[in-house]
Amino acid sequence: MIVVRDPDGPTHTQVFVDGVPAAATQFHIDAGRGWTWGDWVETRDCDLAVISSGARGALEDAYDDPPGGDAVRGRIGDWLDGTERSESEVAE
Repeated sequence: MIVVRDPDGPTHTQVFVDGVPAAATQFHIDAGRGWTWGDWVETRDCDLAVISSGARGALEDAYDDPPGGDAVRGRIGDWLDGTERSESEVAE
């Protein structure tokens, strides 16, 4: 994976599998950029709705108490409140 991050612009990512370019979807978990709780929940829920079932557990882990989370204003409840957890998360 190649990630080129412009601090004042977008992040560009290229993924290769065995040297062959592969399609990928980026999910940025960046709680430290001044979110409101409502905006955070909306983005979290949209991300969790579109990710593949095989990768959902990893995305749930990323959203569960993310670094920089103290910057999310007006947070109510736990990080994953209101989400349907994947079977792997529920089993733990």
